[in-house]
Amino acid sequence: MIATIELHGKPVRVELSAAAERALAKRRHPLFAEVQLIFGCMIAKRVWFRDEPAESAVPVNSKLNVWFRPARYAKACSFDDIDNGAEASDYPVVGDRGRFVPDLLSIDYRGGKWIGDFTYSMDMFRAQQPFQDLPN
Repeated sequence: MIATIELHGKPVRVELSAAAERALAKRRHPLFAEVQLIFGCMIAKRVWFRDEPAESAVPVNSKLNVWFRPARYAKACSFDDIDNGAEASDYPVVGDRGRFVPDLLSIDYRGGKWIGDFTYSMDMFRAQQPFQDLPN
C-alpha cells in the first residue's frame, strides 16, 4: 500500500510492505508510528511503534497513525541508550518544523516486529534550492 499524508505542512509518502499490510489487518486497535529525527552529537533517525495514541498523529488508514518529532536524548551520543528505551524530549526547532519532515516513510513487519525507516529525497531538496554560482 502506498499513501500520502501531510505532516507539518509537508507531504509524506507512506509505503507499507505486504507483510505490514497483513499484520495491520489482524490488529484490533490502530498502531502508532513516531518518526523521530534525533539531534545530538550526530543526527540519527528512528521510527518507534506503539499502541498508545498520540495527540498529533495523522491517520494513514484506520489501522495506522503517524507523527513526526524532532527529539533529543540526555545521552544523545549513546545509541545503546536510545535504542533500549531512553526517554526523548522535544528538540526546540526554530522556524518551520516541516523542513525536517522526511519525504518517504517505509514500514515493514518481519519476525514479529515492526520495522520503519525514512528518507529525504535530494532531488526534491535540489529543486527547492535556488541555483548558485560556484566561486572562482
